Parts: sequence; structure tokens; C-alpha cells
Amino acid sequence: MTESTIQDRLYQAFTTSTFPVPLVDIQFRWQKNKDAYHVALKTFNNLITPKEFPSVALPLAIVTLSEANNSSIGRVIQDAKNLGLRVSARSGGYQSGYSSNMTAVDDCRENFVLIDLCKLNRVLVNPQTRIAIAEPGVTGLDLYTETIQYGLHFPGPHIARVTIGGFLLQGGMGIGSRFHGAGVDNVLGFDIVLGSGSTVYADDQTNSDLFFAVRGGGQFFGIVTKLHLRLVPIVEKPALVPTYNETSVAIDQVFAIFDRPQANDLLNFYSSFDPVAPKALENKVIFVVDSATNKKQYLFSSVSVTPFNTSLEIKTAHNMITEWYKAIPTNFATSEPGDYAGIIHGGDASWTDSDLSYYAEDVWLSVPLDPRLQQVLIEQWDKVPSNLSSMALNTGTWDAPTPSALGFDRSYSLCIYSTWKRNGDPALDAKNKSWLDETIEAIKPWTLGFYANELRPRQLQDNNYWRKCYEDKAFDVLSVAKRRWDPFNVFKSL
Repeated sequence: MTESTIQDRLYQAFTTSTFPVPLVDIQFRWQKNKDAYHVALKTFNNLITPKEFPSVALPLAIVTLSEANNSSIGRVIQDAKNLGLRVSARSGGYQSGYSSNMTAVDDCRENFVLIDLCKLNRVLVNPQTRIAIAEPGVTGLDLYTETIQYGLHFPGPHIARVTIGGFLLQGGMGIGSRFHGAGVDNVLGFDIVLGSGSTVYADDQTNSDLFFAVRGGGQFFGIVTKLHLRLVPIVEKPALVPTYNETSVAIDQVFAIFDRPQANDLLNFYSSFDPVAPKALENKVIFVVDSATNKKQYLFSSVSVTPFNTSLEIKTAHNMITEWYKAIPTNFATSEPGDYAGIIHGGDASWTDSDLSYYAEDVWLSVPLDPRLQQVLIEQWDKVPSNLSSMALNTGTWDAPTPSALGFDRSYSLCIYSTWKRNGDPALDAKNKSWLDETIEAIKPWTLGFYANELRPRQLQDNNYWRKCYEDKAFDVLSVAKRRWDPFNVFKSL
């Protein structure tokens, strides 16, 4: 069957009067209006723009649904499967087009349908049960805005515009994960549409193997359409009616900026302080470049995710940090309280430019931090070619409260973002890519594994890519679950 014939049949199937729900949009790879197709294929990463993707690695059709209707999603899956197509999904397309587009298939000869869930963005909060029911297109900001009204929080994405669908299916190292667990540890259950077109519910009692697998490996099994989320108090007296907002909720914090000469002092302090610090403190070191001076800088933050001014343990730890930073030179430092807006919008400024290219990797590092690793990180940061790049060293999972595919507990999370603006010079692109590749190689002796987000795109037909993202036992469980829940390999291959 030719691609044009498949395209015609898909169009007929998706526009028939018997289709369960009207589509917002449907675009085809071979349609005349290429611009409309490329707009629908939007990504936030200009490393490779939609027009630069090899055409055979792009979806034959992009289907955007107007509302969450599992019957319609099941129908799309069935129609695609009947035509010999595979299926991929995305909730926001944040950062990378690769995870939902180029690597959705095993090799470049397979056609697939991309289901865009960005319009599935409703969230309902029950302040009495402290549970939120959210659709995958809900952004971190959408969720935070709804929950903070009641003085509640979910350990969601540090970048407010990230949608929770992809964030949670990959594991979700979120705001307060050291204390509350990763995002997936706070998922109580979910609805998922399988390759058969049917919908099942999974939690720790029902379809528990699927519940384990999707939380950290969700892209392999189906399309999650609804997530049931556990909420936690972030004020002393949570309310049953809207009472708070993001600026009215105070947060215990310490923040300091250090210049290059203090890099060793900072990492030495961090490596000794963080392992014994109260679990409610999210302690982070961010490697940046000052845009005004082009000099390397190191940001340190310690933020509490417990109600403000209620813990003597937190106060004592923050006093310890304050006394320490007062003894060495700082570019800026404060121990004044912040607010909830500060922690949910803290990373927004770095992601406002839509013209950036990212070549990135998230890795899990062994605990405690080896002094040799600290030196390697400093040396590699000295070599970073772009002042738009960054690295974030953060507590990873720390005594995870639930078993999931995420794994790597205990560990540190190191997010490395080689970031630049392309100018048409291949040498510039190569230079920024090489720096990240060299950094990953340099820290290899301390690397436990990789976070499954494909920010450093894998090569097509790299069938071993996912093994590095999971512990051996978790990968074995994922493999068994894959054979049970997606026996015809409709979705991304493990």
C-alpha cells in the first residue's frame, strides 16, 4: 500500500461522522501545505528544526484531539495499527522532538502516527482528599496554580511550562523530590489506552506491573490520558477553599552566587553538607556563565519544601549554610525567605528564548561525591563554549518511597545542557556538541545511569539505548511488561 493511499484512508477514518470526538487538527507529511505540518510538529529545541528532520523519520500523520476521550484515542490507535502504522504520543513536545518523533520507531523505514495531547489540559483538585486528577497536557504552572490555592503542592517540574505527561512518564525529578519522592512516587494511579485500543486503570493494587513500569518507562506501553496525583501540604494550615496564591506562601531558603575562585570551596561544602542535610531541603549547585562578564559562576540554593518557619531542623541547617558562606567571598548571598512563586518560576528565565538549541544529558551520579569528580566538573565547566549553557547538580532520588522503574536510589542528578543559538555555522554546532560529549565521557567513572529523556538524541537503530537508562532489574521488569501490555509493539520499542 502506498503512503498516499494510507494517508487517504487515515483521513477518511479520522473525519468520519462516527469518529467519537472531533479532531482539533490533522496534518499529513505529504500534504501540500508543508508549513502547517511543520507548525503542528513544533518542538522547543532548534538543534534540528522540523524541516531538517529526514522526512522518513517524521510522522505520516499528526493528530491533535480536542478533548480527553479515550474512545477517540483508542480509535486512532486501531485505525493506525490496521494500516500497518505504529503510534507515538506527546503531551507538550517540550525540549526535544526526538522522543516523540524521530526515535518513535525502530528504524527509518517505519511509518507512524503522532498523537498530540497538548489540548488535554484539565486539572481538578480535591483539597479534602488532597488528590488532583490531571490530564497529560497540564503544565507545571497549571498544576501549581490550582494546588497552591489550598496550600498544597505536587513535586512537579522545575520549569513551569513543562507538561506533566512526559515529565511523569520519565520519572519526574521535581520540586521537593528529595523529601516527597519523585513525581512518579506521588502518582496514585493512571488511565492508559493500550495498543488494543482499550483503556485500563493501573495503581499499586490493580495492574501493578503496569503501574511499576509506566512510572519511569511510560513511553513504551500506551497513552496515558489521566493521572491521579497525591498532593502534600506546603503551608501549616491547608485550606478547603481557595485561600493562598504563589506570592502569599513564604518559603525558607538560602541563595548565594560564587565566582570561579570559590568553586572548590562550594563543591567541598556541598559534598559534605548535602548527604546529612534535612531531607526537606532541596540543595542544588548550578553552573552558569555570567552574560555580562562571560565569567564562570556557581549558584547555590537550599530551599525547604516543608511549611515555612515550622522546623527547627531546617532553621539550624540554613544557619549553618549562612555561617559558612559568610566566611568566604560571595558575589551575592541572602538567607531571607522567598515565596512559592520563586521556586516554581526559578528556571523560567533560562527558557524564554524560543531560538535556542539544546544538546543535553541527565545522568545519575554515585553518592557521596568523589573529590576527583568535583574537580572534573570544574575543569569541564571551564571549557564550556557557550555562555547560554548550564549544569545543575541536585539530589536525585533519596530513599524513594515507592518502587518504580525510575530507580538509581540513592544518587545525585546532574543535568548538563549545552545550549547555544545556531547561526548556520556547522563548526559552532559541532563545538557545542563536542563539549557535552567530552563531559559525559569525563564523568563516566562516576555515572550510574542516564535519565530517559533523549535530550542527547540516540542514533536510529540503536537498540541498546534504553538499557543505560534503567537498572538491570528494572529493565527486566520493563521487558516482561512490554511483552504483556504491548505484544504487537505498537508504541516505542524498549
